[in-house]
Amino acid sequence: MNQGEPAGERRVLSGIGRRQFLTGAAASAAAIAVGCSSSGSANRAAPATTGTGATTTTAPAKPKNVPELSGNPFSLGVASGDPTPDAVILWTRLAPDALAADGAGGMPEEKADVVWEVASDAAFVSVVGTGVFTTTPAHGHSAHVDATGLEPGTAYHYRFRYADWTSPVGRTRTLPSGSPERFGVAVVNCQMYESGRFGAYQHLVDEEVDVVLHLGDYIYEYAAGTSSRSPKPDRLLETLADYRLRYASYKSDPQLQAAHARHPFVLTWDDHEVANNYMGDVLPGVGSPALGQARKTAAYQGWWENLPSRVGPPENGALAVYQDFAAGDLVRIHVLDERQDAAVPPCRDTAQPGTDFGNCEAREGEDRTRLGADQEAWLAKSLAKGGVTWNLLGNPVVLAGVDGGTKTAAYYLDTWDGFPQARTRLIEQLAATDNPVVLTGDYHAGMVLDVNAVPFDTTSQLVAPEFMSPPISSLLFPADVSARTPQLRQQLNDHGYMTVTVTPEKLTVVFRCIEDVGDPDTAIASKATWVVTAGDPVAREA
Repeated sequence: MNQGEPAGERRVLSGIGRRQFLTGAAASAAAIAVGCSSSGSANRAAPATTGTGATTTTAPAKPKNVPELSGNPFSLGVASGDPTPDAVILWTRLAPDALAADGAGGMPEEKADVVWEVASDAAFVSVVGTGVFTTTPAHGHSAHVDATGLEPGTAYHYRFRYADWTSPVGRTRTLPSGSPERFGVAVVNCQMYESGRFGAYQHLVDEEVDVVLHLGDYIYEYAAGTSSRSPKPDRLLETLADYRLRYASYKSDPQLQAAHARHPFVLTWDDHEVANNYMGDVLPGVGSPALGQARKTAAYQGWWENLPSRVGPPENGALAVYQDFAAGDLVRIHVLDERQDAAVPPCRDTAQPGTDFGNCEAREGEDRTRLGADQEAWLAKSLAKGGVTWNLLGNPVVLAGVDGGTKTAAYYLDTWDGFPQARTRLIEQLAATDNPVVLTGDYHAGMVLDVNAVPFDTTSQLVAPEFMSPPISSLLFPADVSARTPQLRQQLNDHGYMTVTVTPEKLTVVFRCIEDVGDPDTAIASKATWVVTAGDPVAREA
């Protein structure tokens, strides 16, 4: 969503740091990498399908399908994601000509085998797993390798090989088991390519975190414009080739590559991975649900091919990306999809501006879903699991409510404001959960808010704090919304990200804000720090 749019101590691992990751990523910035899935996870709403040749082994890997390529196929580097205590997804996409107009990355229309390796050291002296993954044109020559049999809470290094080419080395980490003393998460979102540089990611490489949680708007689907930093293609995205090429443009950025190579990512999506403000099969400006579904199908395929997700490829135009994952008995993170099955709020496009803009009778009178029946049922079970001190909600759009008092913000129905009954159900579930904390993106600002039992009523029960991460590079929404948003504790109109450090006693959120979004080498500073103590939902500024 774009407001105002139409319609502690650094962990050192084997001597690898930010500069080496950036150097390796920059050296390969001329082509692309994408992904294919291999095995399922008990934490997933829908299990992944079994990929080709993803068996973990330490025997020498012998590829059979090795067509000749025009250049280095690892131009967009490597990534890892969706870790468990004993496994992690390793990703790359073969693409010697990343920005080829047809979106195929310069790959031939035939299978191609890529060798993967996992080691306990950066020099790959101690290889703990290797294998061959067969990529196909149907999946954009992407590879999602499920590297299994790993140790909990342990750092590993990985790489891919094709013919005489070797990819940059990535570093990943499995989830801890047992009773960890700490767990670190970075929260990122909203990274519009043409509106700024990815300098925030340069600093994220140096953060001591165990996983990066991406809450959506990984790409933007608009026609690219004419700036010097304009992604391909130069048109509104509609086809699979369009989405593949747009991801290629984004993933050619060396700082984004470096962040992926340094940390495992867990990702969900918001609207711009498909279309601005879409809900279900309804895409603003698209003539029919059938056309909307066709575009969603292409967009979901492009998302899956280009990111290190554990789920299998989309089936019948659907892809269940919601999931939960736990770091031992310390914290469980529940990650939501708030677009795919959402109903369209009433009067979103017809209400007249005014004090209660968007507060039409149907908004309160009609119960509609934001998550869909299956995801609502899954979330209820996930929140009820217990067994952890903290429960974090990965929530793409603001839950507590933000009322800017303008046409585009008052009762902004694209957020949970458009789903009051569903929001009430969710808040009631959070109220019955141990130490809930909401982590949010989307709004192009950093915020700290109170989630009350009755939204906007600060005299009602305080259920949880909500921390909204600043955007990586998307245009800021600088309006001060505090006058009409009593639950707002702080607003930061900056670019950057959040770090969340969890211990058994407390949760600490630091807003890491960059100085200049137009400068890839920009400075960064900790702009605000907030602390939540276990057993007390009140966020306090440190």
